Amino acid sequence: MRVGMSTGLVLLGEVGATGEFTVNASALLHAAPTGAVLVSHDTYRHVRGVFSVHPPEALDAGGRAEPVQFYRVKRAKPRAFRVQTRGVEGVETRMVGRKGELRRMTDALETVFEERELHVVTVVGDAGLGKSRLLYEFYNWLELLPDLWYVFNGRAGEATEGLPYALVRDVFSFRFEIQDSDPPELAREKLERGMLAMCRDTPAEEVRMRAHFIGQLIGFDYSASRYLSGIRDDARQMRDRAFRYAGQFFADISRDYPIVLYLDDIHWADDGSLDFIDYLARECAPVPMMILCLARPGLLERRPAWGEGRERHARLTLQPLSKKESRQLVEEILRRARDVPAGLRDVVVSGAEGNPFYVEELIKMFIDQKVIVTGAEVWSVDASRLGEVSVPATLTGVLQARLDRLTPEEKSVLQRASIIGRIFWDGAVEHLGARTTGAIRRDTSVETFVATGVPAGGGAAVGEALESHRRKELIYRREASAFAGAREYIFKHALLRDVTYESVLKRERREYHRRAAEWLAWQSGGRAGECAGLVAEHYERAQEFEPAAEWYGRAGRQARETYAPETAIKYYRKALDFLTRAPVAEDESDALARRALRAEWCEGLGEVLRVQARYADAVKAYQAMRRAAEELGHAAAQARAWNEIALAQSGQGDNRAALDSARRAEQLARPAGRGVAALTELARALNLQSQASTRLGDVRAALMLADRALTLSDELGDEGRRVRADSLKSLGMAYHALGRFEQAEEFKEQALSTYRELGDRRSVGNLLNSLGETARLRGDYAAAFAAYREALSIAREIGNRNGEILYLSNLGGARVGLGEYDDAEADLRQTIELATAAGYVGISENYRFLAEALLGQGRLEEAREAALRALELGREIENQEHIAEAWRVLGLVASRLKAPVVIDGEPRDAAACFNQSLEIFARIQMEAERARTLRDWARHELAHGDPARGQELWREALEAFTRLRMTLEVERMTAEG
Repeated sequence: MRVGMSTGLVLLGEVGATGEFTVNASALLHAAPTGAVLVSHDTYRHVRGVFSVHPPEALDAGGRAEPVQFYRVKRAKPRAFRVQTRGVEGVETRMVGRKGELRRMTDALETVFEERELHVVTVVGDAGLGKSRLLYEFYNWLELLPDLWYVFNGRAGEATEGLPYALVRDVFSFRFEIQDSDPPELAREKLERGMLAMCRDTPAEEVRMRAHFIGQLIGFDYSASRYLSGIRDDARQMRDRAFRYAGQFFADISRDYPIVLYLDDIHWADDGSLDFIDYLARECAPVPMMILCLARPGLLERRPAWGEGRERHARLTLQPLSKKESRQLVEEILRRARDVPAGLRDVVVSGAEGNPFYVEELIKMFIDQKVIVTGAEVWSVDASRLGEVSVPATLTGVLQARLDRLTPEEKSVLQRASIIGRIFWDGAVEHLGARTTGAIRRDTSVETFVATGVPAGGGAAVGEALESHRRKELIYRREASAFAGAREYIFKHALLRDVTYESVLKRERREYHRRAAEWLAWQSGGRAGECAGLVAEHYERAQEFEPAAEWYGRAGRQARETYAPETAIKYYRKALDFLTRAPVAEDESDALARRALRAEWCEGLGEVLRVQARYADAVKAYQAMRRAAEELGHAAAQARAWNEIALAQSGQGDNRAALDSARRAEQLARPAGRGVAALTELARALNLQSQASTRLGDVRAALMLADRALTLSDELGDEGRRVRADSLKSLGMAYHALGRFEQAEEFKEQALSTYRELGDRRSVGNLLNSLGETARLRGDYAAAFAAYREALSIAREIGNRNGEILYLSNLGGARVGLGEYDDAEADLRQTIELATAAGYVGISENYRFLAEALLGQGRLEEAREAALRALELGREIENQEHIAEAWRVLGLVASRLKAPVVIDGEPRDAAACFNQSLEIFARIQMEAERARTLRDWARHELAHGDPARGQELWREALEAFTRLRMTLEVERMTAEG
């Protein structure tokens, strides 16, 4: 079989069809080899992005003056990315004035193909300057390359700016054909099936785990997944691991083909999605992948440093066309017109001010007003009408003029579409214009929406109007729709949507927004949480405050669970505000339901604020939660509020207040019964008291409290596994503070085992690091090194950057203990680089380790500077342990220099520095570290000062190590003599 195909107008007769396009098709048919499909350029314009083709060729056809350009079709693409044809009235125009920018984009992709490394290109330009046209030209160029690649596509929109990870969801939904109306189980199935199909060389179990984390991030509700068991409440860990696994997914599939990721309108992307792009750019450097971002300058207001300082990130800023280029564009658009008056050209060029979209829209306005008359082959200009047309001074005015030329029905349809957003659906437009109301109601028992009737009339009229708008190039129809059974459209430009929206009478907007909220909630079904923020915004604009509050509350929960903290804070605060503005409760049950929602939302708000280290605000939110719980008479909820307050106060460093709050939680939880909720809060209260007591130096009380919490965990059974792990951790902390390291290790090992069972890898890393600390403090640097290394590996695997910084620093400290000073310095300087990039401030101990590593290499002046920096940073965060350690290493520096060190403007000799360290360690009851300071001071006195005093200090240090059963340190001192 052979196929030749051309597209265009033909003349039908009784015995067939005639015309240019039938001649072209016939010529292509005869030229086609057996089994081949040849298509003309006119056909290719319609299927571009759907099929892979060979580069264009030319064919002489029927004596035509110009040869026919044709393409040989290779195959259908597994996932099409169709780009709308660019032009006016069907005339495809050549791009003007952007060849340099296009060249940089194509160069970047060629580098990706050749060097197999990631490149990011961000095109920044004001509305209408040609970002989409550049994408169109780039894709046309890419389509004709012989290489194969994977394509992913995502678009942000003004309506989705507040929806957590909406752009990331769009990327995966595009690739795996997941519709917003798909039931949750189908969406999850498509994601897993799609990832498994693309990651053929990766173990299926590994791919499924990645899919579950990524799916949870983008809102597909994998809360029942066994992979997420034990960390469902740790949104930060789930976010970090989802980012990590998405990066691994792209790395895996890039072994087959390079990847091109198109991201449009990212100035409207939510913060979480921008963080995701930034993560890929930073962490996926060896992946052959091009990320092409289009944005308005507003992106740089939100992220001023976007792409700065990165070798593989190019930022292209589009400037307005010059007058010469604008004239070229006018001539290109009007090339079918035989005679274009200079006056028309000058009016368009002067009014457009270098904006290509303005040029196109002004010419379309002239077409609408019959100044320019279009034909199939030849256009004409009626110069006599040019003087009768009032040319608007702004692009907004031009767009308004085009809207005013629409029929009332056409304009009404477009206005209703603008209520939905730049992207809209025919079904939504029909619902907004329905003559009946109340067609959709909420079924609160199943958290979904059901139809009670079909909106009356309007379907055919809406379809006809939308087709008319397509012909006028006001809107485009998109190939795939987010909602099954509805056709999806997009306004040609965001500015056109905005101008159309502003033309809607304000008295009509409220009802339209109410219906838009209903339709979106109904269509989303069991996945309505993913667009909860959008539904809430429509209700807000409709001034329907009660449903607005409810939907903002759901949106806040979705944002909190996917770790989009700023978005969650905004939504929770809106929910609480609108709850106060809702109509008065109809009865007591309604009032109770509202109090319960207030308690839930205050708790969610407090949690997000606490995770953001905004502790004072978190305490206020938890206090509001406590009051709502008190009004409800829920003792367990009140206890939970006091426990959360205690956690926030611990974050503030106010251990005394945290202890008092945890005691209040205990007083409320103890008489609240033996249910799971009450017992859990009681155990939490005891653990929080234990940890605060340890920090306050009351270690005996800490041990007793943690032991009581551990007993309660046994009563809770499987429900108490996390309580058990936390209790064992509390016991380990307390024994560690007492210097009873064997018992500390025993309890920490048990806690570690439980956290492993829970699948909580962040806590596993924390416990390994804690075990490393215990091993290091008792002098077993080899065991410490092994624990730190495993913790570091986990931190890097799950994307825990703060953990990576801390564990790498501690690894350097273990190397110091092992005498590996050069390697220690390398680790510690890398830690400083990572900490600086991440804004991490807790690195005073890192500088103390660095000073010791430099001392080991005999670089005394550098060691002095590092030790002074350790003291400075320790004071900034008021960490007494780190301050005491810094004084000790300053004593070592002064001893080696045989000269005082100037500290706070005063010279301090070695003895003075050691004495400061000793006093602080004694005050905070850190006996093991106090013994180390005694030993270092003794060495100084024996070598440079008072030998008798040195012998006394040596003896005291040895006795302390013996008492603490630190056998390795005892052996070292004995061997040293």
